[in-house]
Amino acid sequence: MKNSAYLFPVMFLLLFYGCTRQQVQLEAALKYSGQNRMELEKVLAHYSHCQSDSLKLEAARFLISNMPGHCTYTSPAVEKYYASLDTVQGLTPPCRKLFQTIPFDRPEYAGGLQAKEDIKLITAEYLIHHIDLAFRQWETLPWLEGLDFELFKEYFLPYRMAYEPLDYWRDSVEVCRNILQNSMENYEDCRYFAHYMQYELRYLPAPRMEQNPDRRLHDYKMDCIPSSRYLMFLQRWIGIPSAIDFIPHFGNRNGRHYWTRIIDVKYNTLRIFQADVYRVPKIYRQTYSYNPFIIPDRNEYVPYLFRNPFFRDVTREYIPVTDIKIDIPWNLKNEHVYLAVFNDLQWKPVACAKVSGSKAVFQDMGRDIVYLPVYYDENETMCPLDFPFIVWENGETERLNADKDRLETMCLTRKYPSNSMNDYWNTSLMGFRIEVSDDEDFSEADTIAVIQERPLPKYRDIQIDTIVRKRYWRLIKDNGDFVYLAHLSFYDKDGQVINGKAIGPDSGAFKDISADDPVCFGTIAKWMGLDFEKPVCISRIRYLPRNDANGIFPGNEYELFYYDFPGGWKSLGIQNPVKEELDYTGVPSNALLWLRNLTTGQEERIFTYRNGRIIFW
Repeated sequence: MKNSAYLFPVMFLLLFYGCTRQQVQLEAALKYSGQNRMELEKVLAHYSHCQSDSLKLEAARFLISNMPGHCTYTSPAVEKYYASLDTVQGLTPPCRKLFQTIPFDRPEYAGGLQAKEDIKLITAEYLIHHIDLAFRQWETLPWLEGLDFELFKEYFLPYRMAYEPLDYWRDSVEVCRNILQNSMENYEDCRYFAHYMQYELRYLPAPRMEQNPDRRLHDYKMDCIPSSRYLMFLQRWIGIPSAIDFIPHFGNRNGRHYWTRIIDVKYNTLRIFQADVYRVPKIYRQTYSYNPFIIPDRNEYVPYLFRNPFFRDVTREYIPVTDIKIDIPWNLKNEHVYLAVFNDLQWKPVACAKVSGSKAVFQDMGRDIVYLPVYYDENETMCPLDFPFIVWENGETERLNADKDRLETMCLTRKYPSNSMNDYWNTSLMGFRIEVSDDEDFSEADTIAVIQERPLPKYRDIQIDTIVRKRYWRLIKDNGDFVYLAHLSFYDKDGQVINGKAIGPDSGAFKDISADDPVCFGTIAKWMGLDFEKPVCISRIRYLPRNDANGIFPGNEYELFYYDFPGGWKSLGIQNPVKEELDYTGVPSNALLWLRNLTTGQEERIFTYRNGRIIFW
């Protein structure tokens, strides 16, 4: 489903590709509609009789001209699911539409999907009804005052938002009439922007997966993609122009992000938390209308993202950007090249540029990111065009040309940048005490150690005076803060691990804490102790704060790579550390590096090494 999400008709695109005249595009759409042309012409004729309907006529032309490629996906299994969904009572239209799109993300429904194209099936009655209601809202909702026609067409008028079945969803706005009425009665131009109308939506019932008639979908996770889709459904339904913007791949961490953007001419401040915290190479916006895109040549592979005509670049609306010009080898036959970022342990394309002579220019690229210029060969394999390069925060670029004649020595302690949660988990241990007693309730107890400084996210030892001999040992903190531990073990005077029975209100955490797995952890809210069944001497206590398991751990196997052109990643050797660091010699200077944990984990970032310091990208 993912690779066929936009099965637009190539024949139609070839009819008007390269032409900006709406009339030519409209005629191409009418021609492509086949036997449904009569229905579409009824719509145009309906709005052609009266001068007062001139904007509605333009709206109809806009919808029809851009209709090819929009469709409903269906199959016998999906149709059966839709029928069962129609029997569910109490669903708001946005909830229903969300449930209608869920099957496209699930393997249970992925087989046998077929596209029912709007351009060949939509009726005149449906389109006219929808246009009239959209205009009625535009003309009567006070927060839409000042919304110009171009924004109205793109972000409010469209009759569909994903691949859901067509229905009369604008009619059902009566469900939230009280909310709308209250908003209009209290409307003030200086206060009630469309941006603030979203707060009225809190009174509407949120979707609950247990309402879905297919029990197999009850575990469906609402990540950012369905959440943004649902919110756009909801906002347009209540009368708020909106769109979905997305970051296809982050530039300094795994993953991507989608969110809903409110289109409000009175409140145009664009901020998104993820773009403030993480490095963003590109931000795109989903649209109803066509945008410049690539029609693949039969001899040139084009990644899916750049074959999709229904999105446009909005990066410069959010963040500072830079245009990047790269040199193209004389023997490269491709018409298009790409910039890729490192994400989820591989290079992923985020931007496309057309080759012009010996150059290609990528416009509006995010900064403070490492990019790799690439192309695709005849086997659809990504190939590098040059060494990777940095676009610094000031917009300047630096090529990471690995210098094998100037070698460095480095000590590595992590494979992924540390985050604020690591600091929080480490700080939680400050003031943590170790008490001993001969009484199980610790009515009389002695403190034999206190963690006074914030530990690092690595194994630490607390040395204990072996003169102390007690049966009960516990860990406690008085101020009520939670303490997070990944590991805890006790050693006798001979240096052997000694085991006891977990006691105390947090004794259940001991199973995870004693596992000696950096990923596992236990939480101590009050105290946790061990009953050794008899008085014992302890020589040391070893502990590990809760952490992201991205440090260096003995018992794991690691391999360091550097990026070489044209060969790609080259190994600098495998190590099995006996301590919590790796020492590598003979590392090319000015290289892009990648430390892999071959044993476990998936969070790994590329980095550079400058003046004895690691800089993760």
